[in-house]
Amino acid sequence: MMNCTIKVLIVIQLMLFHLLVNAQNINGLASQSNETWSFSKELRATFVKKQNLNYLVISNSEGRILTEHLIPRAKLLANITWASNDQYLTFTENNRSLWLFNIADNSATLIEQNFQSKEPLNFNAQWSPNGQWMQYLSNNNSRYPAKMYSLKRKRAYLVPVASDVIVDIAWHDNKNELVINTDQSTKEQTEMSLYDIKMTLQPEAQIVQVIPFD
Repeated sequence: MMNCTIKVLIVIQLMLFHLLVNAQNINGLASQSNETWSFSKELRATFVKKQNLNYLVISNSEGRILTEHLIPRAKLLANITWASNDQYLTFTENNRSLWLFNIADNSATLIEQNFQSKEPLNFNAQWSPNGQWMQYLSNNNSRYPAKMYSLKRKRAYLVPVASDVIVDIAWHDNKNELVINTDQSTKEQTEMSLYDIKMTLQPEAQIVQVIPFD
């Protein structure tokens, strides 16, 4: 009688286990990672793996999925960075590629990639306060690593500040200006316009102000 009871318990446990496995299969074997909320806290971006395929999923604060974007052949997806207007975001793939994602169009644009670097790349993407410019670091130009991408013009611009003098790069909290701290100073203020960017070197301050034209 005892042996029969043990067998019945084992059968029940196995049935429960298979029910759990089947429930996971019904949900598409989905696993989530890198959950990141937008500035307004109204949208959430996360990478979801379903049946060995990777998706970028955008959902609202109530959990309703707004869009799903298939990212084929991706092995490592990370570093989601939202624009301040909640309309765009960037993410990295395999530590070698920087992508721009348009929420409204459900489209992804490759901004930068480098397969020759032996070390993982740190793009350090940062969005301007108005959400129209994205600054990042490029490994394709060793002398001028800082770049700015314009959503309006759909192109990137080099920021002509040498890598060996850059200490820190950050957008101004309120103004649409990129401030670069350097380890060198100039004796007089200098201004230079490059494409759609005005760069100002502040005297004795070791600061470069980069102002993109709207």
